[in-house]
Amino acid sequence: MIRKLLRLLLLLGIFVSNATASDSIPLWQKAQEATESGDYEEAYQIYQELSRQRDSIYQQVYGEEIEDLRSVYQIDELKLQNKQHANRLLSYFIGGALFLSIAVLICLFVFRRQNKKLTISRQKLEEAKMLAEESVKNKSLFLSNMSHEVRTPLNALSGFSNILSMEGIDNDTIRECDEIIRLNSDLLLKLINDVVDISCIDLEHMAFNISSCDAVALCKYVVQTMEKIKHTQADILFHSELDSLTINTDSSRLQQVLINLIVNASKFTKQGQIVLSLEQKDKEAYFAVTDTGCGIAPELHSRLFGRFEKLDEKAQGTGLGLSICRLIIRRLGGDIQIDSSYTDGARFVFTHPLAERSDV
Repeated sequence: MIRKLLRLLLLLGIFVSNATASDSIPLWQKAQEATESGDYEEAYQIYQELSRQRDSIYQQVYGEEIEDLRSVYQIDELKLQNKQHANRLLSYFIGGALFLSIAVLICLFVFRRQNKKLTISRQKLEEAKMLAEESVKNKSLFLSNMSHEVRTPLNALSGFSNILSMEGIDNDTIRECDEIIRLNSDLLLKLINDVVDISCIDLEHMAFNISSCDAVALCKYVVQTMEKIKHTQADILFHSELDSLTINTDSSRLQQVLINLIVNASKFTKQGQIVLSLEQKDKEAYFAVTDTGCGIAPELHSRLFGRFEKLDEKAQGTGLGLSICRLIIRRLGGDIQIDSSYTDGARFVFTHPLAERSDV
């Protein structure tokens, strides 16, 4: 702006100097004198010369001003184009970055999803492998146990049947042989029943015969029956403060559980007591079978309810009894476990809902 003013002042100075005659009298003063003297034609020509010089000066000033404005406009236009170009490049860069980010996110999502599917497939494969190995192991244990367990009572049946066919044996020997044959027949029948039970209870849609039952009366009947056929010197007792307790259950299955628990206790309790107890806790019946036998080591508790698990290889049985008990109790809506806090023998406890469970 200051530069423009200085240029204008310089041109005005040139105009003033050009408007001065050779005798150093300004043209405008001559025009004024000519006007005063009545020489209007000369005054007109002088004014025309002044107007021409002024127009020339203004034309020069405005021309330079226009050139300056044109230069400024061109510079601004170049700046605007550069800015637009930079904005375009920035937009391309941001768009490319967003596209790459979205592509990377999609790739990560697909990768994680595939990795998750692969992990699940590996887990399923590992589970199937473990189930297959467990199945093979169970089959081997089953065949081994059954070959041993079945051979023992069959040998007894065969041997003592031959004795009965001999001549000259006395009545005491006959009664003893009959007793041994009966016991081994019962043992063989129990082995077969265990195998049938474990195969039937595993069926997902097997229906239980649920009806109303007095648990106290059922427990008393089981204890009286087991006391008559026991193979131990230990007393089998029942204890409960309840006169009666009505529950909805499959009485034959519940009786089977109680008998299995008492039979297991009698195997390891040669003397002392085996006590079946019953009490009510909230909306559940609470059963317990407690013995004063040798007990079970804590490190073996986790194996108790496994199939074909025999903690004492010398004891009779297939190792299916406790497994069958757990299957039955869980189907009836309860649960069974060993009481690890009891140290004077072994105590198995299980719960049973008073009302029928909807999915039984």
